[in-house]
Amino acid sequence: MDQHIDHYFDEALASLKQQILLMGSKVEVMLSDCVLALKQRDVKMASAVIEADHSVNALEVSIDEQCIQLLARYQPAAGDLRFITRGLKIVTDLERIGDLAVNMAQRITDILTQGSVPLDLTHGAGLVQQMLKESLDAFVNGDVAMAEKVLQGDDMVDDLTEQFVEQLFGLVENESKNYRICFSTASIVKYLERIADHSTNIAELTIFMVKGRDIRHGKPH
Repeated sequence: MDQHIDHYFDEALASLKQQILLMGSKVEVMLSDCVLALKQRDVKMASAVIEADHSVNALEVSIDEQCIQLLARYQPAAGDLRFITRGLKIVTDLERIGDLAVNMAQRITDILTQGSVPLDLTHGAGLVQQMLKESLDAFVNGDVAMAEKVLQGDDMVDDLTEQFVEQLFGLVENESKNYRICFSTASIVKYLERIADHSTNIAELTIFMVKGRDIRHGKPH
């Protein structure tokens, strides 16, 4: 590309990065508001999470279009090509995280209209929030070490998920009247686990973007 075309390409690439960051920040807020709604028993905050999903979906469409235009107009090579193609995949993970936050908000509303959460999910939810934040930070900064830290956190979330599910089974056996609340709580636990999985995907895509090394079917030693 000549210097004139380079200038427009750099601007378009910077705009794309900002849009991905904006989408990432929106899903971070959605997840944070879910956790806060559960803690503060705030049904209105849970409803706001559901409403926020529209803007996340709109951003996914916009970013997809930007990526396709960049690929068609400039035919980028090497690192820029990896950034754009990984960006397409990352926004898919972000959109799904937004959907999972909506599902969480709906289950939170179900619980709050019936009673209260039978387990303390604070630690597990905090781990998932940290994974999401660090995966996005790693993507923004091209930080492989932080991305690999996210991969390690996924095992911790998996272990906690098993513990929570076992506890919920015990509660249902002892108090069958809490079945619906326990079911909704189990759904929230699974949604958190899946958000951790999508955060792991973002971390893996970041490693590929920086190193050109695909580790999706095997974590680094």
